[in-house]
Amino acid sequence: MKNRLIRALSAVIAVAVAASCGQVNSVKDDIAPEMVINANPVDAAGGSQYVYITASSQWTVTVECSPEGDWARVSPASGSGNADIVLTVDANEGLSSRTAQITLAGGSWFRTTTLTQRGAKPSEGGDDDDNRKYDGGGPLTQTGWLELPALPDQSGIDYFTHWYTKGGSRQRNYSFSWDYDNLVAPWVAYALNRGTIGSGSRTDAWNIDPLLPEDSQPVLYHGFSRGSMDIKIKIDRGHQCPSADRLTHDANVQTFYSTNMTPQIGVNFNQSIWANLETMVRSWANNSDTLYVVTGCVTTGSQDYALDNVGKKVTVPTAYYKALLRYSNVKTIGKKGYVACAFWLDHKEYSDITITKSYMLSIDELEDRLGIDFFVNLPALIGDDDAAAVEAEDPAQQPWWNVK
Repeated sequence: MKNRLIRALSAVIAVAVAASCGQVNSVKDDIAPEMVINANPVDAAGGSQYVYITASSQWTVTVECSPEGDWARVSPASGSGNADIVLTVDANEGLSSRTAQITLAGGSWFRTTTLTQRGAKPSEGGDDDDNRKYDGGGPLTQTGWLELPALPDQSGIDYFTHWYTKGGSRQRNYSFSWDYDNLVAPWVAYALNRGTIGSGSRTDAWNIDPLLPEDSQPVLYHGFSRGSMDIKIKIDRGHQCPSADRLTHDANVQTFYSTNMTPQIGVNFNQSIWANLETMVRSWANNSDTLYVVTGCVTTGSQDYALDNVGKKVTVPTAYYKALLRYSNVKTIGKKGYVACAFWLDHKEYSDITITKSYMLSIDELEDRLGIDFFVNLPALIGDDDAAAVEAEDPAQQPWWNVK
């Protein structure tokens, strides 16, 4: 009974908040329905759990699974007033996670929650018994994806890929490495063009990443606390794969996983000079067949940390970079249609937010700074000599980038 009263009170509060934001309902007793799913994400083994419904009138629940099917379902799917319904999720035998959109509708209101189910681990032993290092078909570097850096066998670092469904087909979203000590992704890599940007809006679906245990990543539903940082500096949850680079709904939801976030200086970095660079990257992608992007952060030498919502320390990076490989089917620029550049920004407050040539460097120069081999699959595609020329070129001397 006590839990029922708490859920009813939560529903009343939700209506008050919605009304204060301009959503005023003309029907006095049309209270916004609420839905509570306790176990989310769900383990690969699946199972059943109760979902708690708080509503003032008739309601329905619909489930849309990605990939398509009925691997997740509820019973009953309709009713009236407060209720406990059963959510059943079948076992996931694939290596990749999957999602379902569960929508509760009542009166003129609706609430949608993304349910995630983790992927299964391969059945064989050895290295293959760890799907964290695999995309579903083998080691990431064996896929031939051009955006990928080399994947060294480094203690405390794992590699992951997120997938989503678009138009009935499975699409890769982004890959990333994970540093368990600093709780940040050293790099995030993805392909960018008009098709992968898609259309839609920012979801703000802040959540933990279903590919990692919660205790191995930040919890960031409410943003970072400053930790050791100057109290005057606002710390943002800074995307590495930007939300605006993935506007298809399911892909955008994944950009709000905590593994895609780092603690970034807000107003005078993330929201200014870094945002300007992200905008420039999208404009270059829109004028390419594909732009392959690696965004990374540098934690070497950092003495600062921010705190997540449960008190875990997350290292504040000392610098950020982008490595870009542009391909055009019109092969008048670069080598066989490929041209590359990199950008390096120290993580500090900037008064001048203009991206200039002073921030540009060649891929070779970036590799020397970081000890990372970027675009490791390019030589197999265009040959060692041409790939070396692409990575050695000074982008400040390449007019296509149009940086002053």
